[in-house]
Amino acid sequence: MQKAITVCLVFLAGFCLSFNVIRNLAQHRNAFETNQEEPLAHSSFHSASVKKHQDQNFKTVQYEHPEELTESVTNLEEQQEEDIGTPPAPDSVAEQPQDDLTKSADASCHAEAQAEYWGDVVKFGVNNIKKDAGECCEDCKNFPVTAENPDGCNTWVFCPAKEGCGGGGPFGACWLKYQPHPEAPAVNRGKDIPWTSGSLFQDRELTKSTPGKSRKFHTVMTTNGSVYVNWQSQIMYYFFKKFKALQGPDGDMGGFTRLLHGEPDALMDEIPTVVVERLNKEYGFVVLSRPNAFVQWLNKVEIEEDYILMAEPDHIILRPIPNLMVGDKAAAFPFFYIAPKEFPDLIQKYVGPIGKRNVAKMDPVGNSPVMIHKNDLKKVAPTWADLAVKMKTDPEADKAWGWVLEMWAYTCAAQIEGVKHDLIPKLAAQPPWDQTLDGFYILHYTYGNDFNEKGVFTPGKFGAWRFDKRSYMSRYPNKYFELPPKGTFPSVRNLIEFMNEGMGNLTNWDDMAKAHRNGGRPRKNVL
Repeated sequence: MQKAITVCLVFLAGFCLSFNVIRNLAQHRNAFETNQEEPLAHSSFHSASVKKHQDQNFKTVQYEHPEELTESVTNLEEQQEEDIGTPPAPDSVAEQPQDDLTKSADASCHAEAQAEYWGDVVKFGVNNIKKDAGECCEDCKNFPVTAENPDGCNTWVFCPAKEGCGGGGPFGACWLKYQPHPEAPAVNRGKDIPWTSGSLFQDRELTKSTPGKSRKFHTVMTTNGSVYVNWQSQIMYYFFKKFKALQGPDGDMGGFTRLLHGEPDALMDEIPTVVVERLNKEYGFVVLSRPNAFVQWLNKVEIEEDYILMAEPDHIILRPIPNLMVGDKAAAFPFFYIAPKEFPDLIQKYVGPIGKRNVAKMDPVGNSPVMIHKNDLKKVAPTWADLAVKMKTDPEADKAWGWVLEMWAYTCAAQIEGVKHDLIPKLAAQPPWDQTLDGFYILHYTYGNDFNEKGVFTPGKFGAWRFDKRSYMSRYPNKYFELPPKGTFPSVRNLIEFMNEGMGNLTNWDDMAKAHRNGGRPRKNVL
């Protein structure tokens, strides 16, 4: 049965932040049901402390590809059996090994095993039986564009499992679908997923630096200077310096700016910082000052780089980052909870009457991580700042978008100013939902991580082992986090190893922690 799941993440750390996320978990059967939304609430509450490890051994962590997981994430959707009249699979399908069925698709099909891509169904798979994934992909390529299906097919889902793939179809079932952004497909993936999926899009070829035309980008990290943000900022800057050095002088990583919308502080002696003014009225929403900070910075400072990476304190750089843009087109990480299709009327209230179809095609991005040409950011930033305040003071928008409202303001501002983004799913990993860090450039530790003593993920429930940055909103963490139990997702273990590396190599960490304990925020030159 087709479902949409509303995920409510509730973080209590001095005050409550909440947001509702609509995830369209499109299952194959009953794909055109009109009553689609059956909400399932998921809450997490993080405030426990972590035991201090006595044997402190701070060394540089060399990330290696993690071992295969032994545990998988609990499937949040209850599978409902439904008699759909399964036809027998053709002999030509049944005779082929499953690996061959999956590998038959060529590179243009972008096939992915153990993945179920979502989307609007344009051809049901129950009676659309194909011999292998390649044939299913070709069916998608050849699907006609009609008045009923003006966008055609760009997503295919094939069942290579001899026993079938549950209620969604028999062995060989080939479902054809459409997604607004096939390069960053909405997907359910994991060891428990029997499907093989793929999507059709043109591969990107990054633009290289040439003599006289540098592709270097300037990294900008915004902050309000609170203790909660400062300790994250120190770790973020440590890894920026580490991987810029590894990239060398010919790499694309250029300068760095800590953009502080607040008072001058001690970190200005450690991290290159530009101080700008906070908004006079933030309505209890501190990130409302972020877009206005960029407006001031762009008017105040002239950087030598043509490109900018907008980053945040809770980002850990995982490896040297090249300029990920093709030409001057912006590149961004797609967020599943920035789903314009879910809010057609509200979005058009701000961007104008572009129609529901064009709303659905808007870039599902926030402002970070984003790589963008500085001239495009100069166009977007004033509109972004204006919309952020208007949305915050609009009860309808504030209720719909909550604490990610400022991200929605960026999305709408980019639409208004005609700035388009290539979507880069590997730009940022978000543990625990991303279980490994393979191929990612940035680790974004925004979510809480809860696991039991056996390393099994316990979403929405306190774990015997847990890490959540919100446990440290008013103080610096101790210099060593206990490593998670064996069996925990590799991405989570890597996160803790990186945190320990960063803290262990920052010689002023203990002094900063003490200064905060003895009276709040340390000011400039107190160290």
